[in-house]
Amino acid sequence: MKSGKILPITAAVLIITVTALFSACSKIDYGMSPITETSEETPTTTSFAETSPPETTSPDKYEVKEFTITPQEYSETLQLEQVCDNTPHNYLMGYEGSGYIQIDRHEYATFTVHVPSTQYYKLTLQMCAFDTGVNVIVGGAPYDNGEYVTYDGISKGVIYAKDVTAFSPFTVNGIYLKKGENRITLQSEFGMAYMDKVIIENGQSVSDSYYIMGNAPINPNASLKSIKIMNFFSEVYGKKTITGQRVTPGTNAEIAAVYKETGRLPVIRVSDLVCAQADNPYYDENNTDLDLAVEWSENGGLVGYGWTWYSPDESSHYLSSMTDFSVSGVDTGKDISLASSETIEQLYGSGEIPRENYLLIRDIDRIAEKLEYLMDKGVTVLFSPLSDGGKGGYWWSGSAEGYLWLWRTMVSRINEYHKLNNIIWVWNGGSAAYYPGDEYVDIVGENVYNITGDSGNGIFMGTAFYKTSRAVALNECAMIPNPDALAQDNTHWLWFSLGGGDRLIDSDGRLTEKYSSNVLLEQVYNHKDFLTLDEIPKFE
Repeated sequence: MKSGKILPITAAVLIITVTALFSACSKIDYGMSPITETSEETPTTTSFAETSPPETTSPDKYEVKEFTITPQEYSETLQLEQVCDNTPHNYLMGYEGSGYIQIDRHEYATFTVHVPSTQYYKLTLQMCAFDTGVNVIVGGAPYDNGEYVTYDGISKGVIYAKDVTAFSPFTVNGIYLKKGENRITLQSEFGMAYMDKVIIENGQSVSDSYYIMGNAPINPNASLKSIKIMNFFSEVYGKKTITGQRVTPGTNAEIAAVYKETGRLPVIRVSDLVCAQADNPYYDENNTDLDLAVEWSENGGLVGYGWTWYSPDESSHYLSSMTDFSVSGVDTGKDISLASSETIEQLYGSGEIPRENYLLIRDIDRIAEKLEYLMDKGVTVLFSPLSDGGKGGYWWSGSAEGYLWLWRTMVSRINEYHKLNNIIWVWNGGSAAYYPGDEYVDIVGENVYNITGDSGNGIFMGTAFYKTSRAVALNECAMIPNPDALAQDNTHWLWFSLGGGDRLIDSDGRLTEKYSSNVLLEQVYNHKDFLTLDEIPKFE
């Protein structure tokens, strides 16, 4: 037992799950073939079904590291044309000093700053740019990643700028620097940037005031199980981080690999309802994945689902570049969330609503049938559709107005029209302009694909712009969070969900260490700051 009311699940419950949890684990095809087309070959790695879990769980063997922060007032302005080796320019207007520097895609500028104390700092970059992302990297050495030269330090985030024609400030906060000399690199991930100056001053990381969450589900008719889960979240938030693992739909292969390496299981099994949506390459008419989720829930685990929503048109795809469908075409003035399917069809037939509204409601109703299947089996779902809408690239990104209409319509229709009481709504739209409001969100999720070991504290603090009292979860990450980095920056995500597929394992189900080392994986699953399946109560 870790602390407070967090009670261990019994060893007997773990033992009876052995065969069920990984019964669908077979050789995995990471190409574009449907998920139902899996090989009959047996994985070369030992599956969980062939491994007996321990009757008792050994105590966590990794402790929280202590970090000393010495706050001190500090501010320094560096003219980049003076402190970097890049060629200076002066043909644009509005710069300060003797000029500015220019970096194109993958080019970088490096400078050194001397700070008076070990603490958090804030970096403000004055630049103008055109559809550009500038990565802020602390420390590290240059290396060739196979495509271009970069620095292998800690990335503190990417500054995004679109058509900024005048030199303007962009800020990254929560940068941990040690007393003395620190090297900082500014590298263009894409686009061109004209950079004038950098201001380094004392900053801050995540304060304890962030760890206050409302624990009542937005659905007033939420199931007792869902209420218990939300109460559990409020008890651990800011103290522990819940482990989660994304799986290849129709399998538990990633979880099997994690268990073999660490001896422990994640709390949350996360999959994707793409397997439940007909007319896409990954459709599984046999509900294989849903049944695995039911088994996971019956044996004490929590269940998460995203939805890579293939657009409901002839050019069906989830990427905006691959389909003509967009939320920009919806009529946001019509609330049809509680109308019957017959009424909606009549409204479409009479021309009172556009085709987009009709097709979107039709798809929501179809996916509601799958969520109802899970509800009837007693499964509460951490549901996170419409991912990263505010970051662009998806058909649901088309406009903030259209996105907000779609999210709010989906919540109302599933909660009130379909009367599904097993949904905990996890919004991870990625932009304050796309936040639908606390009355439509239970948990705020963020996706962080940084693979340099950063805690993501800058993104965590950015959720304050949503003006929300909701807990914040690391809804998807490419690299497993580093416990030391999270402790250093006081960044206690409610949960993390590690990306699966070929980010984690090969087609034989073996860990590849592509992004997350086995050493770090083992440390996280046996760390006092992280909760595994054997350390939580069973929700019924």
